[in-house]
Amino acid sequence: MLNWLNTYRRYACDIDRINAEARNNPEDLIITVEKLFHNDIQLITDRILSIPVRHHIIFLSGPSSSGKTTTGKKLEEAFQKKGCHTIMVSMDDFYLGKEFIRKLPDGKYDFESLDALDIPLMKKCVQLMATTGECEIPVYDFSNSRRSGKTRRLELRDDSVVIIEGIHALNPIFDDAIPRQYVSKVYVAVKQGVKSNEDYVLTNRDVRLVRRIVRDNSFRGTSPQKLIEMWSDVVDGEQKNIRPYRYNSDFTLNTIHIYEPCILRNYALDLLEKVDPASEAGMTANRLSASLRRFESIDSALVPENSLMREFIGGGIYDYSGRL
Repeated sequence: MLNWLNTYRRYACDIDRINAEARNNPEDLIITVEKLFHNDIQLITDRILSIPVRHHIIFLSGPSSSGKTTTGKKLEEAFQKKGCHTIMVSMDDFYLGKEFIRKLPDGKYDFESLDALDIPLMKKCVQLMATTGECEIPVYDFSNSRRSGKTRRLELRDDSVVIIEGIHALNPIFDDAIPRQYVSKVYVAVKQGVKSNEDYVLTNRDVRLVRRIVRDNSFRGTSPQKLIEMWSDVVDGEQKNIRPYRYNSDFTLNTIHIYEPCILRNYALDLLEKVDPASEAGMTANRLSASLRRFESIDSALVPENSLMREFIGGGIYDYSGRL
């Protein structure tokens, strides 16, 4: 299988239209967007299951705050509803441990490098999944940044679907592990920003940055100041490790939820005010604040508990613990 549906849904991302719906029909706006996104999930599921192989192995990747973790969970649900035995595998469990990972010039460990993963072991596990249907995958100890010494046994059935999620999942280094027909590749990204006429109010990268500011402040203890300061490094890593391989995917999923600036503003505006206005990060914070204030506010209580947006604002049904 190759590039069957490497296109994506495009929304009318016009701020005036979004604000009009937010004022007059906020609940209908959210319901419509959620339904379209779930339709896309279902379409991908159906297309993959139409491939006549014993085991389906899905490689899922996307840039930071694109919603790939929630997407993986939604794909898992969709396959289970079709009667499939579904297994989630995180590439993070194949980290070698910080003692084997090179340091960046600032002294931080380069966990985003492909060399941080045990590639031979991962390729072997993928081969065993496709051939014997059984393998042992390592369990990474995130609290101590090293391997735990424990493993998790995977036993596939004839109806099994394995979803392998990670930033390097689309890297062609895994292409020789198993025959291509066993593999489906899914690229998850915010593919659009929001415009006013022809000018951007928020770029697609801005949308992801706001998502991450809100999420990381609430669930990872990262201040908006620190997050904005590190964002350029995050983007550089994506440019190196993810974007070059996005066209290798069979499916591209656009995860923008066009109502989301109306929700995120309720969380982000106060956070952005905490950024030192005299700093370089302050310029970014001021720009994002000015943009978000242009959106009508929508009550977050209207966001469904199973929405991808809950990955960032909380209150959802999915478990996001154990992530780097």
